[in-house]
Amino acid sequence: MRRVDLYDDEMCRGWKEDVDTLLVFAGLFSAAVTAFVIESYKWLQPNNFNTNSILQMLQQIALQSNVQLSTSNSSNSNNFSSASAVRINSVWFLSLIFSLSTVLLGILCKQWLREHRRDTPCSSSKEALELRQLRFESLEQWGIPALLASLPLILQLALVLFFYGILDLLWSLNFVVAAICTAAAAISVSIPLLTTILPAYYLFKFPSFIDEDEVHICPYKSPQAWLFYKLVTFLPWNGHNPFQSWASSDLFLLRNHSPLKRVQLHSVFLLRGLRWMVKTFCDSSIMANHMFHCFQNLPVDVAAFATGRTGELSRDAIYYHFFKISAWDLDLGKFLAELFLRQINSPGHSGRAVGDALKSFWNLAVLDFVGDGQEPQLHMEFLQQIIATIRCYCAEDRITLFDMNPLMIVCRDLWRHPDPTVRQQSVAIVDDFEAWIARTNEELQREFIPSFASSVTDTIYSEDERTPSSALILSEKGRAFIKLLDSHLATQNIDLDKYSLQEVPMSWQEAKAKVLRLSGMPPDFFEEVSFGSHIPAPNNAEGSLVASDSHTVG
Repeated sequence: MRRVDLYDDEMCRGWKEDVDTLLVFAGLFSAAVTAFVIESYKWLQPNNFNTNSILQMLQQIALQSNVQLSTSNSSNSNNFSSASAVRINSVWFLSLIFSLSTVLLGILCKQWLREHRRDTPCSSSKEALELRQLRFESLEQWGIPALLASLPLILQLALVLFFYGILDLLWSLNFVVAAICTAAAAISVSIPLLTTILPAYYLFKFPSFIDEDEVHICPYKSPQAWLFYKLVTFLPWNGHNPFQSWASSDLFLLRNHSPLKRVQLHSVFLLRGLRWMVKTFCDSSIMANHMFHCFQNLPVDVAAFATGRTGELSRDAIYYHFFKISAWDLDLGKFLAELFLRQINSPGHSGRAVGDALKSFWNLAVLDFVGDGQEPQLHMEFLQQIIATIRCYCAEDRITLFDMNPLMIVCRDLWRHPDPTVRQQSVAIVDDFEAWIARTNEELQREFIPSFASSVTDTIYSEDERTPSSALILSEKGRAFIKLLDSHLATQNIDLDKYSLQEVPMSWQEAKAKVLRLSGMPPDFFEEVSFGSHIPAPNNAEGSLVASDSHTVG
């Protein structure tokens, strides 16, 4: 019964809102008409009709705008007759009567609707449904919906009659003013007239719209438009099967729309609707969760189009792109980390796609690894999986130039993680970096070495002078990797400060000096050696960290 009650509440609430609006307008309109008829009825009194009385009425109406009217008789006095006075008073009094009748009928309808929705205690849901159906059918049988639909028509008729009286009066006084006001009144009346007829026209033309590529329903839906449509369906020559409501006509078009030039397998309205939802609500983490569950039940190409990743075939990449704007949320951040690992472990992805994932992952990394003194949120097992994934990514030679900076950002935060175990295990990644460099040719080395060195410079620059913690600086393995980069830069005669594609916070020489200062290594640690003479650090410490004279690693 809850869904039935919701339907009835929505129906009655719409009627009540329409009636309330009509009551406000009818009250204001009645006051305006009354101001005119108070003066115009005097024109009907015997031997008391002349042009001066008309001018007096117009002067009284114009006082609010400080307009001065001449009281002298004009040549137009002969054009105004008692017949005009009868016509004007007839339409104005009819307009006032119709307006007040709308108020009266509106109040009655609100009373009927209140009684229709009265909560009556019933012995069971079955009896409640029976009572509801009895009331609903009686409501339609006694014509209350039709009466509610006719209220706007009565009020519009009153407005048209008032306009007619105004124009009749003006045409008897001044042709120029009358012509201008007639044009304005015609436009005002034509708008509600057209919006009453057009919806019915579109409903009758629905069969011819079904095969078109772009279809739109007529939005001018109103009670008077529906009443006009129902009246037309009763015509004897009409062979149209009438719809039961506006909603049924909308669903008919939606379910039967089959454009001849369709290039997509899915409804264009579904695709556009999902795209609109993503653009509108993507900043809300709550709505993002709801949309995510919707995407899981949709084909992958639909989810890709909705998130702006048309052509993407991996759900992991689609969801990652969708959620990365909400990386600040801890729960979503963990899910992003999982999607990040899936993308890296997927061999079907291009290097650029993985690079984009790495670039976005730094939000989660900073949140978890740095955290401004907060406790890390990711479990040790998950961090170990991140380390293993990055090492596997390097071992399979899948690194691209786009990956370099974001990859080093993740490594930087791993190397200075508050947990010494994480720092010890993550520094082993440099072994994979060294092995990857050894496998590449000299041309690729010349492209990648400056990027490696620039990222290492950023890591060294961000290290605190008083409390250094990065395993890249404090471990033997990390320092050996820095020395390897230095030897390649020297051997290939690469000036990092000029060659680097990104702005570095300090020069390479300053970075080396800081490493020596923080680690306590001798000044001759970075001696220039020829290419190939470097011997990789032995695997004596699977990431063991060597304490310097003045600093130790967590």
